[in-house]
Amino acid sequence: MSLGAKLPAATRPAAASARPLGSLLVWGLGYLVVGVALATASAWEVYRTPLLAVVAAVGAALGIGVVLLVRALRWSNWMIPILAAVGYLLLVVPVAIPSALGTPVSVVRGVRDGVVGIVVGWKQLLTLSLPLGAYQAVLVPFFVLIVVGTTLAAFLIVRDGRGSATAAGIVVAMACFGIVFGASDTGAAAAVGDFRLPAVREVLLGVLVVVASVVWLVGRARLRRAAALRLAQATSSSVRQFAETFALRLRRWIAAVLLVAVALGAGVAIAPIAQGLVPRQALRDAVDPLLILRQQPSPLSAYRSSFTDVGLNSELFSISGATGVDRIRLATLDAYTGDAFEVGVGRGGVRFVRLPGGTPAAGPAVTIQIGEGYHGIWLPVPGGVTSAPSFTGPRAEALSGAFYLDAASGSAIDVATAGTGYGLVAGDRYTVDAGASAAPADFASEKGAQASVSADDYPQLAAWVEHQSVTRDGAGLAELISRLRDRGYLSHSLTDAAGSAAWIATLGSTGSYTFLSSPSGHSASRIEGLFADLNVQEQRAGSDANGGSLVAAVGDDEQFSVAVALIARYLGFNSRVVLGVRTVADPADPGIPFCTEVCTGADLSAWVEVGSPTGGWTAFDVTPQHDISPITITDGEKLPENPTVPDQPASDPLDPPQAQRDDSNAASTEQPPVPGWWDVVVPVLRVVGISALALLLLVLPALVLAVAKVVRRRSLREAAQPEVSMVGAWSELVAGYLDAGLGLPIRGSRAAIAEAVGRPRALELATAVDRAVFAEHPPERDASRTSWDLVDDERRDLSAGMPLHRRILAAIAPASLLRDLGASRELVLRFVPSLRKVGRP
Repeated sequence: MSLGAKLPAATRPAAASARPLGSLLVWGLGYLVVGVALATASAWEVYRTPLLAVVAAVGAALGIGVVLLVRALRWSNWMIPILAAVGYLLLVVPVAIPSALGTPVSVVRGVRDGVVGIVVGWKQLLTLSLPLGAYQAVLVPFFVLIVVGTTLAAFLIVRDGRGSATAAGIVVAMACFGIVFGASDTGAAAAVGDFRLPAVREVLLGVLVVVASVVWLVGRARLRRAAALRLAQATSSSVRQFAETFALRLRRWIAAVLLVAVALGAGVAIAPIAQGLVPRQALRDAVDPLLILRQQPSPLSAYRSSFTDVGLNSELFSISGATGVDRIRLATLDAYTGDAFEVGVGRGGVRFVRLPGGTPAAGPAVTIQIGEGYHGIWLPVPGGVTSAPSFTGPRAEALSGAFYLDAASGSAIDVATAGTGYGLVAGDRYTVDAGASAAPADFASEKGAQASVSADDYPQLAAWVEHQSVTRDGAGLAELISRLRDRGYLSHSLTDAAGSAAWIATLGSTGSYTFLSSPSGHSASRIEGLFADLNVQEQRAGSDANGGSLVAAVGDDEQFSVAVALIARYLGFNSRVVLGVRTVADPADPGIPFCTEVCTGADLSAWVEVGSPTGGWTAFDVTPQHDISPITITDGEKLPENPTVPDQPASDPLDPPQAQRDDSNAASTEQPPVPGWWDVVVPVLRVVGISALALLLLVLPALVLAVAKVVRRRSLREAAQPEVSMVGAWSELVAGYLDAGLGLPIRGSRAAIAEAVGRPRALELATAVDRAVFAEHPPERDASRTSWDLVDDERRDLSAGMPLHRRILAAIAPASLLRDLGASRELVLRFVPSLRKVGRP
């Protein structure tokens, strides 16, 4: 008997009541539980907290339990979302926001966060650094996903309607949560010989989700078929069920496994190529902290404002509990535009994200209170911060919710609203755990990599560095920094007029200080001018001149920090400029300001951190000396103590032009080796292979559909019992009509469908199959062969009446396969629009 045959009216209530609560329901709910487990495994890298499993279990129990309860009590389906919403409100705080458990007020706030998190929770996920843990309400989006996903999927499974197969799409969507909200860097790769499979964890989870979905759909179809046959036998004594042979069942499962294996194998094969062509990008890569950081000027440009008469003694902030902390950093600047040192923001640059609690660092807890002389988004913090600060005061909640950290550089910002601007204001107070002081690295032996600053862009800098004749390693860089500071002269302003007298008086109180004008700014032209002064002074003084006669560069930390950072990049090291204060005096360098409790504008300084190719950063102070002022030397002047020798032209260190031409000519005369035939063929084969693989992936869905139809036709034709084979012939004929786009009822008796089609062979086959099914004696094998001959002849006639492109489309049309999976009428109509002209029988 056909599964689509119309039952007698008297049996319809029995059929409805016979909808199984047994094996089919258990099979579907078991698949849903497996899907929730895979979704939890996918989201593990996002959270990494055992509470994630509790959230998944409770959410799944709530969603499935509500659906089963409504069904058992025979309530209206509208009660499902109502009960799910009530259960969510009752469970969201203890399950997803356990930190809100405490006072009744905090519980009410937790419920509010749970409701608000339904809409804006994704933003919190994307602006926090991974892993999230159980920080604040970050588990709310996953709890919502599980509750809503399991409720919808369980409703479709329990309802067991035509669209219940779409529950697989919901399970797949839940499993994609970890990919969508995870990091752009995938998991570890695996290498088998020359083949490299990236993101093994993600690929394995994807394979498991696909396999689980296919197994559920196949098992569900077989269980429904078995239930339909049992129901038909219960309503008609003439219907008999014959067991499939083991060989037929084995062939069907082998074909299904091969189809899945081909699809998965192609995906695994293309994964390394796809990763090489297009780098993975996650949603969190496009999220910035309100874009406020981009609107801020470089904090290094405002460095000199701290040395005016007003800013010099203004309190920036006060520090307590900083024992063992030697520096407090404000901003770390790593991107030089040629005009200013700024903060690189976005993929590949400095990345500010919210810090979800984190793990307290091993260093002391430092308490900082902002003074009247400081405001802005930059948060003073010690190095090695790994957990969010604990804010106190009336603005504590706003500051806590707007705190961002760049873990790579150690800089922190706070974009809380403050009047007409953003950031910190006087009176803000917080406590933050500092990292343990790192042991000094052996930077002297480090070697630089490829230079990121060229002599063409900075000729004066390159000429000064090359004239020093130092090694291109960490020791050589340290020597260059020392010489630059010794030959520099400290000055914070262009004039000594009103507004700049305070810092001049402060330097004069420590010794004899002579004011010299110093332009502000740290553009490329300003830095090149600084090195030009050094080069001219060294040329005039001679190579044997003492240190005092080589002093020529006038400026302060603003210029010298940039100069040192560019020198480091010229030698092949990574570098960045840090603005902050020192909290410990350096006996070997008494010229560096420091503060112990109250830090004012006079204590502000900038230093440079140089990255080692082997990892880690080494700090170098850059403040120039102020004890020896520059000496003006005219051309040809002979210094009294150290006679000079005639200066050599700046081009002397270069190779003679003729030698350069000879080298160039010699290089040009060398003939490149003639490539062998294999060297020519391999690139062509690689391009052809990749193109063929890409083409195969494009046509793979069509091939899978075509192969699935061939397997289906063969299994129906080779059924062990002639009666089953004849029913299969009718089913295959209807499938051919559907894929060809003929208008016919999707459901109905064989006679009704044949009459709607109006083709002679359909009427003949429908009559033969009905006679075979309802006859007292089963048909012979010749009858089944005749039935399939009718099907073959009808398919040939259909193909002959269609153009080539229509025949190809019919071969890969998914309409008949969707019908076999129990898809809804509307879903099938999307692929066969002409069926809309045919009413239900």
